Amino acid sequence: MNAAVDVRRAGPERPEEGGDVLDDGATVVDLAYAVDGDSLPAAHAESLASAIGDALPWLADEPAAAIHPLRTSPTTGGEVLLARRTRLVLRIPEPRIGDARALEGRRLAVAGRTLVVGAGARRPLAPAPTLYAARVASRASDDRAFHEEIAGWLAGCNVRCQVIEGRSRTFRTYSMEITTWGLALHGLPPDDSLRVQRLGCGPFRLLGCGIFVPHKAIAVAD
Repeated sequence: MNAAVDVRRAGPERPEEGGDVLDDGATVVDLAYAVDGDSLPAAHAESLASAIGDALPWLADEPAAAIHPLRTSPTTGGEVLLARRTRLVLRIPEPRIGDARALEGRRLAVAGRTLVVGAGARRPLAPAPTLYAARVASRASDDRAFHEEIAGWLAGCNVRCQVIEGRSRTFRTYSMEITTWGLALHGLPPDDSLRVQRLGCGPFRLLGCGIFVPHKAIAVAD
C-alpha cells in the first residue's frame, strides 16, 4: 500500500467533531464510474483507497472527499463478488470533477486484482427525509457512548432528527480493525438532509465510513 495515502483523512477523528468540515454552501456531488472486475478480497477497502489515491493524489487532502463502499456479494473464503453493473463512486466537491476524470480508463491494482475504471457520471446529491450510513467509525467505548457522540455531532451540525443506531461491528482492512456502527437519520428537512450528506460523519471516509445515502426504510441491521 502507498504510504503517502492517508486513509484517515477526509473526516474528523470523532463524530462529535464534525461541525463544518467544509464550507456549508459548497456543492458536493457523487461521481459514479463504470468499473469492470470480478472479485476482490473482502478486506479490499484500504487497497482500493491507495490505488485511487495514486491516480488522484489530491484526494487524501480534500476534506469533502469520500469513497463509497463497492456493491458486492459475499462468498466463502474471504472473497466478495462485484455486483453486476456495480459503480465506483466518489463523493467530491463539484469543482473537482474535472480533476477526478483522470481516473477514467485507469487499471487499478487492488489487493492483487485488477479493476478497470470506465466513464464517470455526475450524480447530484438528493434531499431525502431518511439517510443511512452503513458504517460510521468511532472510538466510542460502547453503544451509549456512541449515542452521545452522535448527539453532539448533530448539535454541532445544527441538525435535529430521529436517530436509529445499530450495534457496533468490527470493520477489517488490510492493516486495521475499525469499530463502526450503522446509523440512520429520520425526519430530516431537505436542507439538513443535504448538509448531512455534504459533511459526512467521523473518520475513514476514504474507506467508505461515514457516508450517508438516501434510504427508504429506517430499520438498522444489528
